[in-house]
Amino acid sequence: MTRRPSWRERAACRGRLDLDFIDPTDEQVDQCRAVCAECPVRELCLADALTSGEAWGIWGGLDADERAAVAEQDGHPTPTVRPAHGTNARYAKHRCRCSACTAAHTEYERERRARLRARRRGAVARAYVLAEPVRCGRTWAGAGQYLLPLPGVPPLREAEHDLARPAQTAPTAA
Repeated sequence: MTRRPSWRERAACRGRLDLDFIDPTDEQVDQCRAVCAECPVRELCLADALTSGEAWGIWGGLDADERAAVAEQDGHPTPTVRPAHGTNARYAKHRCRCSACTAAHTEYERERRARLRARRRGAVARAYVLAEPVRCGRTWAGAGQYLLPLPGVPPLREAEHDLARPAQTAPTAA
């Protein structure tokens, strides 16, 4: 369980449910900044947001863009949006070692190793080469382009095999 900094108990925005400091509307931005201007712990709030790289809301009277400029000048981490907890990206890129992120990383590694083993065994799906152009959403896939089967997508039906023929592989010299 994380503890909140003691300065938050003295913050002027504490209990201000009428204002949204995290995602304020255009009308609320000036009101939030006015509350911050009167706050006795404004500097501590801003320092905490700069140290943690907070990417949302108004902290210490500055929004995310203004904090990014200050962070760049003072050598603080740039405010960034982090992936959700329980994802491999949060574990790998942001070094979060909570149980949810660790479990997601374990599952990711398990699946990655299974894909590598399947590739080594030659269980990789064969690619098809389109014999004629096919419409794919708003774009066209042209004749001669490769079509790879995707995991979880059913294989081509017989009628679609007319449009795609298996990719030709060059014979290897023995």
